[in-house]
Amino acid sequence: MRFVFLARTTVAALIAACALSACASGTSSGGTGSTQESSMRTIAAGESVSIRQGETVRLPDGATLRYVTVTQDSRCPPDVQCIRAGDADIEFAFTPPGGTATTVRPNLPEAPTATIGAWRLTVEKLGFGDAPAVTVKIDAAP
Repeated sequence: MRFVFLARTTVAALIAACALSACASGTSSGGTGSTQESSMRTIAAGESVSIRQGETVRLPDGATLRYVTVTQDSRCPPDVQCIRAGDADIEFAFTPPGGTATTVRPNLPEAPTATIGAWRLTVEKLGFGDAPAVTVKIDAAP
C-alpha cells in the first residue's frame, strides 16, 4: 500500500513540475506574447554593443536589428602575416516599427556605416570564427 501511495505522489509531483515549467518558459497554448520578444535587449543611442549571430536587438524607437550572418570574410586572421588585409560583409535585417524587414550589408573596413531608418549603424568590430560576434553602435542619422 505504501509503495502505491509513493508512486502516485511522485507522478503527481512530476506532472505539476512539468506544468509549472511550461508556464515559466512561456510555452503555454494560451499565451500571445513571444518569449524572444520579451527577452530582447534594447540598445541605447551612442552605446557600443556586442551582438551574437542570430540575435535581435531593439533600437530606441522600437525598430529591430537582427545580426543574420557574415556573408563573406577574407580578412587576415590574427597572428598571421598576409599580403592583403582583406574585408568582410556582414548581413543585418532592419525592421522599422510596424514595417517590413530590409537587408543591410555593411563592409569592414571599406563601408562600416549604413543608414537604417532614423539611425546610423556603425560596425566597429567583427570577431573571427564560425559565428563571430559583431560590435555595433547606433546613432541618430544625420
